Amino acid sequence: MYQRIKANTPEFLMFDIQEVEETEHMIFAADYILVWPRHCKCTLHLGTSHYDLKPGQLVLLAPFNPFRIVLGPLEDGAEHGCDELHFRLNALGQTFVDSVQFSNIKKMLDQSRSGMLFDIPANSEIYTFLKMLENTFEFSQVLNLLSLLDKLSHVQPTTTFLADNFEIKNSQRIEERVQIALKYIANNLAEPLSVSIVADQLHMAESTFSRFFHANMGITFRQYIIEQRVRQAARYLVITDWSIAHIGAEVGFSSLSNFNSKFKCLLKLTPKEYRSSHIDMRKNIGQHRSIEGQLQNQLMNTNNNYPYMS
Repeated sequence: MYQRIKANTPEFLMFDIQEVEETEHMIFAADYILVWPRHCKCTLHLGTSHYDLKPGQLVLLAPFNPFRIVLGPLEDGAEHGCDELHFRLNALGQTFVDSVQFSNIKKMLDQSRSGMLFDIPANSEIYTFLKMLENTFEFSQVLNLLSLLDKLSHVQPTTTFLADNFEIKNSQRIEERVQIALKYIANNLAEPLSVSIVADQLHMAESTFSRFFHANMGITFRQYIIEQRVRQAARYLVITDWSIAHIGAEVGFSSLSNFNSKFKCLLKLTPKEYRSSHIDMRKNIGQHRSIEGQLQNQLMNTNNNYPYMS
């Protein structure tokens, strides 16, 4: 028997299916989303527009299309009315995504940037695969997902929702949200910082924010926080006479041992060794750009696996 895991968790690298829950704010999901009104009518708010949906219809949305759903009354005897299937391509591998066999699905997903509405007949095999999808780790679920997408890619969409110019506005909004997160991190580096805390600033679920951050920054949230703290600590080691313990606490490390460990992992020197080897930089303390430039070069040279350092 395979372990059953709650949907929308990092364990599901390929997909998860979950019941729709109404939210006050727009959702910027980092996944493709297939909305399935099962036993109720609902209203999809997409960008600045809204659309009425009913059972027998499916909506496909690309990552980071801002949306929220308002549910209508349930049909008699139904336990819940609408499901969301979240799925992502990175778990499949780029070679598979670029294969000829995947081309129809990829074309459909590319077109989903504007949002696509499908009217699906009641006897369609698409519903068969939707009903078989469960949040388990059985390999058959991967096959169910791929079969579902293949069948859907051969259906002509009834309509697309958004004009092309919305994509530009959407991209700008994504950039704004990234900057909000980075600014909050920079302003609260000395404070406890977690995915939950920063996700709340953007009104995102934790798992959604984690994928959003990684997709847009090319680095995990945790690694970004570590790098920024080490970066700020390196500045303080050069431009202040503070003790190493004080600097570690000032940039948010929970203990001196943790500070030493993370600092050495990134810069290949302990904080004490770094201060000693850069003592000559103190002659140019008034020249902030000189210090910043040397620090940038060292961080880049010793951490090629995480090239984004701002």
